[in-house]
Amino acid sequence: MKTNLERFFSSFVTTIVLLLIYAFGLAVATFIEKYHGTATAKAMVYYSPLFFLLQFLLVVNFIVATIKHQYLKRGKWGLMLTHFAFIIILLGALTSFLFGEEGILHLREGETSNQIAVRTSDNTTFHTLPFSVELKKFTLTRYPGSASPSSYESEVIVHVDGEDREERIFMNNVLDVKGYRFFQASYDQDEHGTILSVNRDVAGRNITYTGYLLLVIGLILCLVGKDSRFMRQSRRLKELRKATNVAVLLLALLAVPLSVNAGGKASPMLDAVQKYAVSSEHAVLFGALPIQSGSGRMMPVNTFSSEILRKLHKSDKIGQLNSDQFLLSLLAMPDMWMRVPFIALSNPELAAYYDLTDGECAYIQAFDSNGNYKLQEKLEEAYNKMPAQRTRFDKDLMKLDEQLNIFHQLINHQMLNLFPKEDDPNHKWYAPGDDLSAFTGKDSMFVSRIFDWYLGEVQEGLK
Repeated sequence: MKTNLERFFSSFVTTIVLLLIYAFGLAVATFIEKYHGTATAKAMVYYSPLFFLLQFLLVVNFIVATIKHQYLKRGKWGLMLTHFAFIIILLGALTSFLFGEEGILHLREGETSNQIAVRTSDNTTFHTLPFSVELKKFTLTRYPGSASPSSYESEVIVHVDGEDREERIFMNNVLDVKGYRFFQASYDQDEHGTILSVNRDVAGRNITYTGYLLLVIGLILCLVGKDSRFMRQSRRLKELRKATNVAVLLLALLAVPLSVNAGGKASPMLDAVQKYAVSSEHAVLFGALPIQSGSGRMMPVNTFSSEILRKLHKSDKIGQLNSDQFLLSLLAMPDMWMRVPFIALSNPELAAYYDLTDGECAYIQAFDSNGNYKLQEKLEEAYNKMPAQRTRFDKDLMKLDEQLNIFHQLINHQMLNLFPKEDDPNHKWYAPGDDLSAFTGKDSMFVSRIFDWYLGEVQEGLK
């Protein structure tokens, strides 16, 4: 139960849903306020128990998500500050509700008062101000040739701390005195009296404005922080520019007819990847790197690449490439290797059914022109059968699916468990394509970037 609640409150989906409901509630309140007044909107929406519950759930969601996703440890300052800003803003709203004061000050010309009428759900009470306000003159200005008011203002004298201050209050000019704010709200029909709206919410206002400031800073950090998606893409573009010549080479090679004929044995793409192979000397260095297998066994990359090549190609070499050269070439030029017919396929019936190259097929042949996986339907039927009921077609289909999935994981930089996690209770190593959020600080920056940088240098070397 605890795990389910934690998963629910830390989910980004929950955040989006709650924010959408919150936005809908605010929209409804705006319409109510427009047609039925502010008091009705407050009673029905802003101060309703359901709206307070929604805001409480938002605060819980922001806090749990921040802790669960370890924004502080991972240095995600932008996201952390954005979540914290929302909490501060909602806290400001709560402070305004609990401690803020709102009332009305009605004055006739020449009248002085220090009492404001405060409306509650039961009746109207009066609150004494620490100063008094005198209405000197009220002025109503109408549009020329019309009875409609264009503006109105109150000239007042504020008696505060033994001083008399002359002030003007009009539509866009607010009077601030000792934390109280006076707004021009309305006037008497005979145009000799004014109705001022009074608000005192220093704490709530300051907290809310602080939240807005933090929100702006958080959003800026999310955009321009060194680990933000924007900056990662910027760095990636710079790296891609370095590989311009490789890209031109790829485009030139891909311009070669890539169709793989069922009866043909020649493969222009295989010739191309062999021609632009990584040197055997560098491949030896790459093959010496330590790696952790899926079962937790430690081995050099050379052992891993040999197992992979035998799994896919049923051989220790492919053309003139050894297993380390093959793996490094696959990682550096995945688009080309998708079109190389090298995945072993021993079932002619399977090849004919899916229009694959007999004997060896290419990864891209397993997908139709719309990108749909052609094996999916029959594969589900095979897995739904009891093992004893599976035909050779079923078994070979499942084997081919396994090979295609291995290829898919490799081009997505999975399975290559090169990075150990310090103090991991299970001594788990991670691949560049895994979720690397467990790493923090400098380790996080290293594991998230180094492999792409390395492959960029390999591509540069292939020029």
